[in-house]
Amino acid sequence: MFGYIRPLKSELKVKELELFKAAYCGLCNTLKKNYGYPARFLINYDFTFLAMLLSSGDKTCGFEHRRCSASPFRKKCACSQTPSFELCADYSMILYYWKLRDSYKDGSLKEKIRAGAALLLLRGAYKKARKKAPGFDEKVSSKLMELSELEKSGGASIDAAADKFADILRAAAEKSDKPAERRALEQLLYHVGRQIYILDAVDDMERDLKAGLYNAVALRFGIKDGKITQSAKEELKTTLSHSAALAASAYELLETGMWSPILTNIIYLGIPSVTELVLGSERRGRKKFTEKTETI
Repeated sequence: MFGYIRPLKSELKVKELELFKAAYCGLCNTLKKNYGYPARFLINYDFTFLAMLLSSGDKTCGFEHRRCSASPFRKKCACSQTPSFELCADYSMILYYWKLRDSYKDGSLKEKIRAGAALLLLRGAYKKARKKAPGFDEKVSSKLMELSELEKSGGASIDAAADKFADILRAAAEKSDKPAERRALEQLLYHVGRQIYILDAVDDMERDLKAGLYNAVALRFGIKDGKITQSAKEELKTTLSHSAALAASAYELLETGMWSPILTNIIYLGIPSVTELVLGSERRGRKKFTEKTETI
């Protein structure tokens, strides 16, 4: 779906990179085990980040070596299922289902056909996830509805649009039963979610303009051809840097255990690197950033 919240791999130690891969594979295996083979295609870096972040309080996190369709001949090391990985699998299914509903409702004919087929395929899995995380499901549905109404009104406020999506990710902090930890998680996830929304809007801008779809960044800066002016880039960098700083401040209040080196890399190196790449890429005729780089 997204995939912007990732580490800067060149700055990870070998053992840290292998641990990150194990987390990615662990979430993928959890999706398959809980929701069937098609659910594996929901895996992305953003929810891998969330799984590691929420796993810091888990008492155990074992590892196992197993083959999969992506590596049929060589076993890969993967994190064993934990409550946090299962919760992130639930969240992934719920968010993806509601995004499909949104595409089916407001997308092009081609998108409607694809979304409709996927909705039928995943309906049973969604119902299962909804029973396991009803609070998150309610938050996703209500905030996406609010976002849809904002889009229909043609609102040009990036903050207003980003706030709706950021509130969805903030709801993932419901797992914590410690007030101080929960507040820090909510702050961190809100600002990470805000960055995801803005980066995705920049990345999708050319396609949205061609399809006549809502794009908060294009409306805010009056962009018609998909090209961002230097002044617009600087303004976007400023607001993204502000959210990054607030996310980092909240992160410093959390105990992240064995995942600390990877999460620190993501917060201080990975997100700024992705921001520079997305804002600095040539817009016309290119693939989305995540389509080119979503590999592990």
